[in-house]
Amino acid sequence: MQIYKLLLYKNEKNYIIKMEFCVITRKCLKNAYSKMYVTFAGECQNDFSRMLQDAIFQKRERRGKMKKKRMLLLAAMFVFTFAFIRFNTVDVQAASKYTIYVNRRTNLVNVTNSKTGKLVKAMYCSTGKNYRTIRGTYNTTAKYKWRPLIHGVYGQYSTRIHGAYLFHSVPYYSINKSQVSTKEYNKLGQQASAGCIRLAVTDAKWIYDHCRLGTKVVIGEGRTLKKPTRPKVRVSTKKRAGWDPTDPDSRNPYRPKLTLKKKAAKTIAYGSAFNIKNMVNVSSSYASSDALLKSMKVKGKVNTKKAGTYKVQCTITDPYTAVSVTKTFTFKVGKKPKQTTTEKKAPTELTTEEKTAE
Repeated sequence: MQIYKLLLYKNEKNYIIKMEFCVITRKCLKNAYSKMYVTFAGECQNDFSRMLQDAIFQKRERRGKMKKKRMLLLAAMFVFTFAFIRFNTVDVQAASKYTIYVNRRTNLVNVTNSKTGKLVKAMYCSTGKNYRTIRGTYNTTAKYKWRPLIHGVYGQYSTRIHGAYLFHSVPYYSINKSQVSTKEYNKLGQQASAGCIRLAVTDAKWIYDHCRLGTKVVIGEGRTLKKPTRPKVRVSTKKRAGWDPTDPDSRNPYRPKLTLKKKAAKTIAYGSAFNIKNMVNVSSSYASSDALLKSMKVKGKVNTKKAGTYKVQCTITDPYTAVSVTKTFTFKVGKKPKQTTTEKKAPTELTTEEKTAE
């Protein structure tokens, strides 16, 4: 039997649709449909399965091949139905690693381990003015790196909670990382939005990166949530727009700086003392140099008693913005200096005359 097939493949993140023209027997047709039905097990009702069966395994008409228009219509129906399922059903059980709690009164967000209940991350947020943010328990349904919001602004790293309500960054005036509203940014920690839950970029990105679709979100006022250890930061409002200090983008002017001191020698004397913290300059818009040096993590060692070239990787993290910078420095240990030995002269014997003179 000569038919068209719409094949559905599923990987870890997405469904892939493929259309083929092939020759297939009734036995193979039955097996193929069984496999397809298993793929959708638990996600489709009988009505959908019947439509799927009719769309994918439509018998050719008695005379002539199936008309192209009908095939395109069936394909469009399949894609539309699949899209509805794709964006409105989520495998909640597979996505339950974390649970997100939001307190509308204290404007705090806590992410916990779903199994142990242990706190994983705490964040400041801005919920809706006058408690406009919805209450209840939901599961996330979609993610967007940039998402248009009401009033002509945009949110970065947005995650849909329910309907029009999302987690997202403080609003941007355009799709440009240097255009976050400075006035709105300083409102984090208090009610400020039209209903969505605003976060600093580092926190919105964390949810975007780590919380799979279907993650449970509980919103209310009854649960006492912990404050983050990271202090809140404020930005200057002299300009209408600027950067979010917590954005990890390499172009962010708020990123901490890590450089090698000019006086620091890249060639280390053999056997001398070596301490990388004494050889670098660190600075930040918010944190002190002592705090940055305290946060420094070092990979690689320099053995000053062995000549050779060594690479040392240093990472500092600003405790106020959670932004990290990593640099790799190369040092060379010189060769062991040669020891010079001086010959000792043997004492000369005194002659008989010299002895007599004495």
